[in-house]
Amino acid sequence: MQPFMVAALAALSLAPAEGAAQDDAESRVDRAFAAWDRDDSPGCAVGALEGGEFVFRKGYGTADLDDGVPITPDTVFRMASVSKQFTAAAVLVAEDRGLLTLEDPLSKHFLDLPAWADRVRVRHLIHHTSGIRDYLVVMDLRGQGDDHYTDADVLAALRRLERLNFEPGSEYLYSNSGYWLLARLILRTSGQTLRAFAGEHLLGPVGMAGSHFHDRHREIVPNRAHGYRPLDEGGFELDETTLEMVGDGGLYTSVNELAHWERMFLDPAAFGPGFVERMTTPGRLADGGAQDYAAGLALGEHRGLATVEHGGGFVGFRTHSLRIPERDFAVFVLCNSASANPSSLARTVAEVFLADISDPAADFREGEPASPDRLPPGAFYAPRLGAAAEVGPREEGGLVLVRGELGQILRDAGEELAVGSGGMRLLPTDDGFVLREPGQRDFRFLRVEPWAPELPELVGLAGRYHSTELETDYEVRVDARPGLTLVAPGGRERPLEPLFSSGPDGMFSPVFRFRGGTARFLMDPAAAERARAFTLAAGRARGFEFRR
Repeated sequence: MQPFMVAALAALSLAPAEGAAQDDAESRVDRAFAAWDRDDSPGCAVGALEGGEFVFRKGYGTADLDDGVPITPDTVFRMASVSKQFTAAAVLVAEDRGLLTLEDPLSKHFLDLPAWADRVRVRHLIHHTSGIRDYLVVMDLRGQGDDHYTDADVLAALRRLERLNFEPGSEYLYSNSGYWLLARLILRTSGQTLRAFAGEHLLGPVGMAGSHFHDRHREIVPNRAHGYRPLDEGGFELDETTLEMVGDGGLYTSVNELAHWERMFLDPAAFGPGFVERMTTPGRLADGGAQDYAAGLALGEHRGLATVEHGGGFVGFRTHSLRIPERDFAVFVLCNSASANPSSLARTVAEVFLADISDPAADFREGEPASPDRLPPGAFYAPRLGAAAEVGPREEGGLVLVRGELGQILRDAGEELAVGSGGMRLLPTDDGFVLREPGQRDFRFLRVEPWAPELPELVGLAGRYHSTELETDYEVRVDARPGLTLVAPGGRERPLEPLFSSGPDGMFSPVFRFRGGTARFLMDPAAAERARAFTLAAGRARGFEFRR
């Protein structure tokens, strides 16, 4: 008898005390989702399973604010990046069918990509170690981030890329391009779209006939939730997309459908006994370093128990899947608001039903808040990443590391400092710090001296610059306030905040940061006060050069 059948039979014979415990669990979950349990708000669907059977499922809030349709466990959501595990599974099925191997070079199936495709293997795409720049960032930098574009447009943009973020296999960097390419790989090797192939060979066999990869944005989907984002003045507005890319996202499914996916992990009879192991075996870097990312699944820990999970966020949808294999327990939280935090909600639900892991003090086991003398506050820069960071004091005491818009508390952990509540570590050095994240290589951040330039110092940086890779022009404009502004195609403005003015070699090479990245100017040797180019790094896409 399968574990989920045992759980189902047990549920039919609940003693009164167990029934009372179930009522208490439901009230605790209700409290966790109380902010979303409103008729005038988007919300979430949640499902918790033990042994493959639901111990809780419920909807909170509204799927369609126009017509007041409530969210239920049957409501269909866009899964965003939670879709990646299904794409990876489809690729493993394709490998079993002899259509491809994980060791195939990308160039075997994509003769139309540049020479770098020779060095990228299929497994690099699955484990986010390909180095291929993220197409969502690339299209945004091209000035097309808010426009409709097609698969053909994405492929054309990737063909123009002359280099990678890094040598394949040497680093981990999350890339939607890799999973979009996996969807195209399915098409090129099977002759079927990912939607058709997954429907026939993956979703159908596990019982998810009501789920699909949504590759036609005008298609009507019964029971679908619409995505929303909150307005500053109150209320919500629609937040959806016309994009039809799938693979990196695009799965449409419901809490009730996802129960079949959880049962596959408990009994993968349709795909063979080794399938789940292949899905959950992490990749390795070229230097032998272990990753914590498997086939569209992140491996971690919560309250001493191993976890297998993935989150998703795109337009007005936020989703999370969390499995705790040791307990045959799973939680799915699907939300249709850009302001929801399904990862935190999923952990809360897990702690309700796995009472022995409910220990609020566990979040603080990494040690006491770090004192400022461990790492004096200041600004830092990672030359390899083109990334900026700050270390600053907290009002409550201790230090916080700020990267982009994310602030994480630093706590004492021996020679290192623990970053936030995850497994990231920071090792202070004489000239900055080394950032260590599970499944990634170490990255060195150097302390930099703040720079507050006068307006005349900025004049030589102004002008029009061109990127051959992005096939676009940017204007660097000097204003009295804010100083420098980066103007992208379509007139989108990114104010540039000065970070520092010279590198370790002492040469004037000013670096500015903007929301989402940094720009470093390279001066003209023949006219020292005039820039000849700048390099732009934007998180998942680095090293773009713009020349005058």
